[in-house]
Amino acid sequence: MLSDLKVIRTNDWVQKRQACSISLLWVLLFWILSAEAGVFEFVDEVNEVDIITHPSGYNGRGGELVVTVGIAPMSPHAAEMEIPVQNAINTWNQQVPTTGNIKSNESIVPSRTFDFESVALHELGHCIGLAHPNMATESGLVGNDKNYTKAISGSNNRFDLNSGVDGIIGSSDDLRGDDINLHWFNRENNNPFVLAEIIDITTYSLNLDDLPSGHQFAANGDRQVSLLLGLQATEAVMQQGILSGESRRTLAADDIATLRLAMSGLDRLAGTPDDYILTLQYEGLTDDADIVFNFDNRASFAACSLTGFFLSDKHVVIQKGHISFNTGFIWFFNPELTPPVPEQPVVSILANNQTGDSVIVLAGDPLSLVVGLDPAHKSGDQADYWVRAMTPIGVYWLNNRLQFVRSDTPIRVHGGALIDFSAFSILESMTAGLPVGTYTVTFAVDENLDQIFDATYQNSVTFTLLPR
Repeated sequence: MLSDLKVIRTNDWVQKRQACSISLLWVLLFWILSAEAGVFEFVDEVNEVDIITHPSGYNGRGGELVVTVGIAPMSPHAAEMEIPVQNAINTWNQQVPTTGNIKSNESIVPSRTFDFESVALHELGHCIGLAHPNMATESGLVGNDKNYTKAISGSNNRFDLNSGVDGIIGSSDDLRGDDINLHWFNRENNNPFVLAEIIDITTYSLNLDDLPSGHQFAANGDRQVSLLLGLQATEAVMQQGILSGESRRTLAADDIATLRLAMSGLDRLAGTPDDYILTLQYEGLTDDADIVFNFDNRASFAACSLTGFFLSDKHVVIQKGHISFNTGFIWFFNPELTPPVPEQPVVSILANNQTGDSVIVLAGDPLSLVVGLDPAHKSGDQADYWVRAMTPIGVYWLNNRLQFVRSDTPIRVHGGALIDFSAFSILESMTAGLPVGTYTVTFAVDENLDQIFDATYQNSVTFTLLPR
């Protein structure tokens, strides 16, 4: 052990905002900045910038690494914490990358309350070694400047902050002068919302010379960056910040990439004997766990305090984590256990909001086709998307302009990452002019990106068009 380390990641910065409610009464919202993905704990100006931090118990050998999690028995809200803490544990254990994970819905989290599960998920990330991917409050910056990608100042001893041509802070065209990057980025695309197939130092880097051509700085998993890249509102769980009435209960690719980089072990290469698999294990109401939750008011909002030690000059191991919450806020405790994410993608297709093979449509009536995809554990994987229609007059394929084209050769509608969407309309039309008969429409995705119609995961709907 070279030296002992201690850090406290706190969510105690509160900025008050005002928003107009439906009743036109002004209500108070709080913007809570919480504790870095793409970045590891204990990395700063004092320690090496390329340190990787590991969860409690890692000793340099591979295999399963079990980290226990408990709730202080005497803590306020102890019973209410149990389900959301278990949900957060399961989310980290499953490591499923998602998009569209920002939810602002009264039916999920009541307005003017803070979602305990979302904050617990974030704090657990700190306690297993992840830090903020953005500059955050610890940088001393204010306002939106805190959303620039994590870095330390260079030789000029100040942060260089320029959001570039796109005007989006934290994106790939930020001009950062001599700032020293701390964010591990995907070498291929610098996209924090896409996982590389293999995650280790051959595919992720801190060195800005490894950026794709034309990129200026490492992009981080900020919600504005996700919108810039054409995604639903998505944000890394480890990004600092959450609104009242908002939830962020699933991980983004950036969160998972950072954890898996650590799991590649001391040699930082995946598939070697020092790789480990992290399992968080819930121990119930106990103070005797590696990580303990407690509403002990030691933080002004929520905080994870850590101690750690150097396993080697480039690797730190956490000794123990303590997560503190403050009772002075209105917390929402999710009362429902979240079901496990399915192992394989689930695709769906509906005709006039119906499934199956017995949908009836009368000639001249409207016809709608809607598709959905739950990518499950394969979220973020690159794949081909297909829509095929078997009709009384031949085979048609949906092209990338969402037009059905007659072809005996498969035509791909899209190629890209598998993402979650529940109801994407591919057709809204009247059936006047269509020949009567039976139509079978199939929505399919593959497991690769080769423009070959494998239809690994597929679902079909059949409708019969009858004369009036």
